[in-house]
Amino acid sequence: MKRLSSTMAIALACATCYAQDLESGGLDLQLTPTMPENVRITSSNSAEYNGETGLVRYLGGVQVYTDTGLQIFANQALVDTKKKLVLLNGDVSIYQNAVLHRGDKATYNYGTEELDTSGMRTSLDPILLDSDNFSSKTVNGKRVFIGKNAGLTTHDREKPNFWIKAKEIEVYPEEEVIFRNLKLYAGETPVFWLPYLAQPMDSQLGYHFTPGVRSNWGAFLLNRYGIMLGGDENPDSGRKENQWLLSEWQFDIRAKRGLAAGVDFTDTRLDHNPNLGWLQLYYANDSDPSISRTGLTRTPISNDRYKVEYKDRYQWQNTPGIDHIVDANFTYLSDQYYLEDFEPRKYTLNPQPDNILAYQRRSDTMQLGAFTRIQLNDFYQADQRLPELYLDHAKRPVFGSSILHEGSSSVGYYREDTGDLSEYRIRTEAELTDTTPERQSELSRILEKKNFGRLHTYQELSRPIEVTDGFTVTPRAGAGYSYYWDQGENNNTHSSPHGYLGLDAAMKFTKRFDSVKSDRWGLDELLHVIHPYANISVLATNELEDDGTKIDRLTPTERPRPFDVARYSAIDDYQNWSIVRLGTRNQLLTKRDNKSHTWLTLDSYIDAFLNDPEFNRDFSNLYNDLRWNPVPWGSLSVDTQFPINSEGFTELTTGLLFWPHENIELELGHSYLNNHPIIADSNLVHGRLFFRVNQKWSLGTYHQWQLDDNTLERQEYSFYRNFQSWTAGLGFFQRDNRIKKEYGALLNISLNALPSLNLPFSIEAQ
Repeated sequence: MKRLSSTMAIALACATCYAQDLESGGLDLQLTPTMPENVRITSSNSAEYNGETGLVRYLGGVQVYTDTGLQIFANQALVDTKKKLVLLNGDVSIYQNAVLHRGDKATYNYGTEELDTSGMRTSLDPILLDSDNFSSKTVNGKRVFIGKNAGLTTHDREKPNFWIKAKEIEVYPEEEVIFRNLKLYAGETPVFWLPYLAQPMDSQLGYHFTPGVRSNWGAFLLNRYGIMLGGDENPDSGRKENQWLLSEWQFDIRAKRGLAAGVDFTDTRLDHNPNLGWLQLYYANDSDPSISRTGLTRTPISNDRYKVEYKDRYQWQNTPGIDHIVDANFTYLSDQYYLEDFEPRKYTLNPQPDNILAYQRRSDTMQLGAFTRIQLNDFYQADQRLPELYLDHAKRPVFGSSILHEGSSSVGYYREDTGDLSEYRIRTEAELTDTTPERQSELSRILEKKNFGRLHTYQELSRPIEVTDGFTVTPRAGAGYSYYWDQGENNNTHSSPHGYLGLDAAMKFTKRFDSVKSDRWGLDELLHVIHPYANISVLATNELEDDGTKIDRLTPTERPRPFDVARYSAIDDYQNWSIVRLGTRNQLLTKRDNKSHTWLTLDSYIDAFLNDPEFNRDFSNLYNDLRWNPVPWGSLSVDTQFPINSEGFTELTTGLLFWPHENIELELGHSYLNNHPIIADSNLVHGRLFFRVNQKWSLGTYHQWQLDDNTLERQEYSFYRNFQSWTAGLGFFQRDNRIKKEYGALLNISLNALPSLNLPFSIEAQ
């Protein structure tokens, strides 16, 4: 037995013991081991070498390095130079790239470069693996880790509070994890089982489910499984590469509505635009379609409920700077209640989806296109364009001069259908004997044929003139023409020329306050900018009659109308007007992160009418729009309008976001409307609170009150429990629409360290 110094051990360790034939005499002598090229071992103590057995023993602070990047740390190591094995014992840690193995013992074969980590726990940050037999292999240049009778967790504790266990787990780092015969344990208790699960690292892929209860669904469980399709197969690994088509397969169970299934296909090459690139199919065999969220009586509908939705964009360039775009946007529904019943969030935002096929040729200065809008769903009111051609010019200099031109032109055939359901209700009302003659006349006008052809063009010239430093005047002049034919029941025609004159004047005054500094309010110097401005707009036109067919028309609003004719989209509601707007915009600017930051803005203005196109007013309300963003943890917006005489109405809309403490997030809002000539009065208040009680518990609330009739329209309560490695959330809500109350409860469980690699119990109060 020879005792080697640690320095000598570095030069001689992990060697292959060999017998060397000396050329002079042919003696077979046992020599010290020679250095292999792929392994190096060091230790804090001296090493012992036995020439007869070929064993090298290391005691204390053992470190093993290989040319593959593998690093091993242990208390003891025994090197068998004949079998080319390194046996490691005591607090063994093995590092290779982002992978960490930890345990009491391990074996490394430096001849085959194989590592036996049976009984060790493996970490692929933030994943922890525990298996009876853990191995790894390289497939097409990528490392794959395989565990037999293995468990997976992200809770890095001696006794994790959850495990996902399976007969076999395959981990493809940064790609996916495959489980066979999976069981989910909360502590030591099994709570879920699946025969097979391939869970990609992408949160959209793999298995997701949403449990809960709603008043119009009963108890429900929504299941979704996402996989990627398309791409090319790699001949070496047999796996698909460059996959671009996301498919999400759905199977839903609702206690009151029965079973439903569907699939969503999404083109991930259009990830930058989440509103394009998908085909969605969904079918529900509704066991009780008469159930309503609103409590209103429904017309009878079929038990077969379905949706087909297709949105896609094809874009190409033949010439640099010129894009050609084809858009398709179609939604076909089984009935008028489908969105309300199965997609309430989409129903709130867009209850009557469009059906459009469009082409456009777009450059920096011009857009030429054609589109058609058709009515696939005949149960709601919609306009059709069969088709419409248009040409829009952006504002640009005329022949390089200081005069700017912008304009738009269109021609098309238009039709508006009331919708079968609305038409049925209107005809039913018209047949009632107690309907007044005035109402009968109005109902007849609603049911009249609404169609026409229209040619429209409008062109405008403007020229900014800097009168002096800080004072700019921009005169505008525009002209246009609209021609209608085949209009209404009698196929009328209408000719309407348009003439426009406008003037924009603006001034600018500034004052700097260098001494203003406040870390608390986010101030580092202050610049006050005052913009007094005046706009004059005069439009002369041959107006359509009030009973004429109008498709592009005004809708009720409490905000002031735009009077920039070039951007006025309500073509059929062109009216004679003469309007003067006077206002002042105040801005307070400060420095933040070496950039200018708008600390506060207040825009105050009023309109004076020489010819009011809507309500025969002399003056509008006095408008004040305030935006205050002093610090990242607080912001305020206030929009007000008050009448200056007895003819106006009052509006006050306030929004406050505030973080008074690092554990408290607060949102408050108030919307008040009184005495509007069209829109109903409202006095609406809402509040949202999120409070982190401690590191384990959080709670959130949301309330919405209509103070006009003292109705609590919506209330939500949510509770969150942080279990270090995963978070559980439970939410409740109730909605009161004054006819029927709707309620629901939802559950959410997600892994904190790796939310995409769990069985996400997705929560969304739809």
